[in-house]
Amino acid sequence: MITSHLLKSISRVVPVLAFTAAVSPCAHASITFIPAEDTDAEHLWAFETGVAFITNNNINEIVGADHVTVDSGDAGGEVYSFTASRHLGDLRISNGNCTFQPQLELPLTLGIIDENSRDPFLEYRASFVVRWVDFPWNDYVKTTFATGLGLNYSSKIYLMDIQRHPDSDRSNLKFNWPIQLTLALPNHPEQELQLYIEHHSGGHVFDRGGINSLGIGYRRSF
Repeated sequence: MITSHLLKSISRVVPVLAFTAAVSPCAHASITFIPAEDTDAEHLWAFETGVAFITNNNINEIVGADHVTVDSGDAGGEVYSFTASRHLGDLRISNGNCTFQPQLELPLTLGIIDENSRDPFLEYRASFVVRWVDFPWNDYVKTTFATGLGLNYSSKIYLMDIQRHPDSDRSNLKFNWPIQLTLALPNHPEQELQLYIEHHSGGHVFDRGGINSLGIGYRRSF
């Protein structure tokens, strides 16, 4: 029951932050890329670890918080993730007095998929991610929202993928669409709580449709 309520909360909060990050009062803004530098005031690396629960929902149901459920059958299970993320630089978006500076990152992830009905197997992810950091309440709760696009390769095909798409061939290689919200105390901004969605889809290239998991984790910048 606790897990169900937690997953519903994640599926509601993350899309709201996505909308907040996307809406900007700036129009016709200029964009400048600023490479990251190794200084005491700037963290170049972050380590992330978390556990996500495999759902039997599609991405529209998750974004709309429409009966989000964790599958308890053979195709259900957990995805344990271990990520090293490199801060590549900042994208300075400015128009007059209006300036925002989201960060560009390259996360590399090792995932361990532990399904309910078979032995664990591995998957590998690489993505380019943009992390929005300019939220007006950061003095009270430091908040970031990150999303991007990359690739995911799993050594076995998820049973959930087969269960949801029984009449089509499934691919081990899929597009990876990470969606992540982090929260931290202003006095300890380098230690963050993560709420995230893992969306893997063939994107009508590798196959059609995909799988989704909802997770919670820890992020440490250094």
